[in-house]
Amino acid sequence: MSLYNLVENTTYSLNEENDLFLVSGMDAERFLSGQLTNNISILENHRFQLQARLDRGGKLKAFFYLLKAEKDFYLLVSKEFSKNLIEDLNKYIIMDDVEIGLAEQKVWLLFTSYEDPASEYNLTSHFKGAYGFYPTVLTFCEPKHAKRMDKEQFRKISLMQGEPVINITAKLDTLVTDTIVNLTGVSLEKGCFLGQETVSKIETRRGGAYFPVSLKLSKEDYDKVESQNILKIEDRKVGEVIWKGIFNDDQIILASLIRDYRVDKRKLVLNCNEIEIKAEVNYLPYFPAFLKKDLVDDLYEKAVKTFHQNKEEEAVSQFEEILKIDPLNEDSFEAIGVIFGRMEKYIEGITFMDKVLSANPDSVMAHTNKSLFYMRMGEIEKAEEEKAQATVKSFGSFGKEAEKKRKKEEFKKQELAEIERRFDMFNQVLEIDPEDSLANYGLADIFFQRGEPKKSIPLLEKVLSENEKYSVGYLLLGKCYLELDQLDQAREVFEKGISIASTQGDLMPANEMQAKLTALS
Repeated sequence: MSLYNLVENTTYSLNEENDLFLVSGMDAERFLSGQLTNNISILENHRFQLQARLDRGGKLKAFFYLLKAEKDFYLLVSKEFSKNLIEDLNKYIIMDDVEIGLAEQKVWLLFTSYEDPASEYNLTSHFKGAYGFYPTVLTFCEPKHAKRMDKEQFRKISLMQGEPVINITAKLDTLVTDTIVNLTGVSLEKGCFLGQETVSKIETRRGGAYFPVSLKLSKEDYDKVESQNILKIEDRKVGEVIWKGIFNDDQIILASLIRDYRVDKRKLVLNCNEIEIKAEVNYLPYFPAFLKKDLVDDLYEKAVKTFHQNKEEEAVSQFEEILKIDPLNEDSFEAIGVIFGRMEKYIEGITFMDKVLSANPDSVMAHTNKSLFYMRMGEIEKAEEEKAQATVKSFGSFGKEAEKKRKKEEFKKQELAEIERRFDMFNQVLEIDPEDSLANYGLADIFFQRGEPKKSIPLLEKVLSENEKYSVGYLLLGKCYLELDQLDQAREVFEKGISIASTQGDLMPANEMQAKLTALS
């Protein structure tokens, strides 16, 4: 089941566990920016973002949501630490025109992928953002038509979607780099904030020593594990279980796992209470980030199937649902228009073909369909006019395709010229120093791009003999063996490379190697 099916059009009241504060005054934005971890300057009106408050050592003191109104800000803070947070912030208001006070509004969270939720739910005061990478609205008006989510379900969604939950994935007085807050609640580009120096040093080096991930287990192994259990590999502590639960029919534990083994989709054999368990690492959020295009494509496919089953009215409703998510979706406009034409509702069909043209003025099919509808209505002159426009635009589309092809060929020439320039440069470096790792790797990469992996291998072996921690070298070497269909050698290289890259915190090459290793199994 997709995340869309689990959470879309559901709401949860945040009033029981949270306090809402209004931050006002001419200096409010500047003051908050200097005290909090995320970049307020990029936040638009009626948007929200995750924020945190750290101490000077980079340890987490509070996390919460900041909502930006026209001139003021709201802080939605857990009651568990709201008093301490506000007292802490007030200490730093010295010469600033800033006032922080308790607000009276109630707050609901609504999961909705609709482009304009205000029109659908009549939300007069709402703030758009993402909760666990899923489009969400925080609103002061209770959404009347949404399904209610219970506390346990909301807590589980929060955990699995990478939103911080106190004492589980976000423990106070812990380095923020070791908590899930660091995933979306900290920006090192925004400028100075309390604890930034420590956080920057950790991130610049190898990242947090421990960080929450999900581990997928078999049912048999899942039953052997309890929260707070220590996880070991060869008598070395590598993590701790912080939560367990069934999610989307999967047996899941969340663990704070050491960086050496924190590679997405990596298979681990762990020791838990002297019992061996097998687990697959999955990064949070457990579901991938929400991509509107993927959702629209999925809904469109379902609507087309409904149409082919001759359920025309149901198909129209499904296409209209897509338009709530993507209001300018050309394919849905056209599909609805075609269905109306099939139902002999030609006026409605023409209306939707005009909407296709508003989304894509170059559409040939919109004019073709309009011509057909007018013909069936007996309006021959209009039909001929639409047919002529379809013909003109079809010629125009040929010209655009030719221009696109020309630009593609031009880009390819530039790319080849750049490869030749780099090829000459690397060879010049190697004439001076045959052992130069960067030049040997660069030359190997060029041979690989040219489809000559055999020439890449000795160069990469030289690189790795000089510097066995050169993570991307293992990745490219493994890819060379794959191209040559030498699968055993590829597996061996990827396994060694994953171990070295993850220990160093080089998670991008480690994850790519793990993905390729998984594909080999």
